[in-house]
Amino acid sequence: MKKTILKAVLCFSLIAAFSSTAISCSSSDDETTENVSTLDPNNFQGKIAAGTTVTLDASKVYNLKGKLSVENGASLIIPAGTRIVASEGATYIIVERGGKIFVNGTSSSPVVFEGSTHKQGHWGGLVILGNAPSNRSASGTSTSELGELIYGGTNQADSSGSIKYLVIKDSGFKYNPEKEFNGLSLFGVGSQTTISYVAVVDGADDGIEFFGGNVNADHLLVLGVGDDSIDWTEGWQGTANYIYAARKKQYQTAAEPGNRGVEADTQDTNANTTNGNGASNPNITNATFLGNTAGSESQGLKVRAGSNGKFDNIVLANFSTGLDFETDRTLAWFQSGSYIKNLKFVNITTKSKAKNTAGTAVDISTVFTENSAALGAGSGTALPEWAKGWSGVSSFDTTDAMN
Repeated sequence: MKKTILKAVLCFSLIAAFSSTAISCSSSDDETTENVSTLDPNNFQGKIAAGTTVTLDASKVYNLKGKLSVENGASLIIPAGTRIVASEGATYIIVERGGKIFVNGTSSSPVVFEGSTHKQGHWGGLVILGNAPSNRSASGTSTSELGELIYGGTNQADSSGSIKYLVIKDSGFKYNPEKEFNGLSLFGVGSQTTISYVAVVDGADDGIEFFGGNVNADHLLVLGVGDDSIDWTEGWQGTANYIYAARKKQYQTAAEPGNRGVEADTQDTNANTTNGNGASNPNITNATFLGNTAGSESQGLKVRAGSNGKFDNIVLANFSTGLDFETDRTLAWFQSGSYIKNLKFVNITTKSKAKNTAGTAVDISTVFTENSAALGAGSGTALPEWAKGWSGVSSFDTTDAMN
């Protein structure tokens, strides 16, 4: 009893001492140590240790000055309306395997991560590592290119927390010629993780990338990124429902004008792997992808390297090529069933093209069905209602994507 009382007094003292950060204290008599975070909003970086739950204060601006790690067994809670402003460089937030992040934004009060200067590639982005399978090894694990930490495993239903109404701006910092951050990078993230209403705006490299795992995502907005809007590899087998993704005409003459609406792979070293989840095979529904003709990778859906997939109610506009498929395993999948339905092409020069692993051209004009009434993300080529307001964007259409 005395220990419990002393612990309660200590906990209240710690909360008073660190008013900018919430501190978790256990009431268990078996607990003998307290985990305390001293994260400073003006120098927001460091580690949130195992056993610690940190809740940010939405009334404060958090100035991210370096790497912030949420370690295995730790949790970071970010209330609605919180703003995190990142310094230029390899500043980023990473949630390690077993760690959890809870971004509790709302439609009227989203959480915003942004650079201290608004430009593509100003800072890193958000990286989440889970325990769901990657197909890069028999054990289902691999090492992340961002953070160089182990991710993956065998728990398809793993949870890394919940993200709702999050806006990520100015991400994609390139920290060496071979490695570049995305807006949101999901490494082996499991199906019990919530990813809902996420916007990535004016970032370098990819908007959202899935590295294996089984996470499901919905209501994704990606505007004006330097590479692919949505990217997957390593056996991702989740769903993505309601996507609105577009290049921006302001970057059409830039060195990185934007690339594909979707870039889909299974694995770069072995397209026929059966490790982990096996081939990538997500369900993509209710999606609009807007491009322009700049650059050599103006493709709505680029599916290759053994990736499978299912697509329904998709609008593709302004790309040089609508569907561009490669490799035997990918072609065999799409030729074996009706996996691309209700596809609408708007101002697409070449609707489809493909080549097999040997490089021979293959006709895939029979693997998809068209529907001129398809609405994609909800409003055809126009910004859907669900994406307005919370994202900071009120309107968008083909004329905003292409000169």
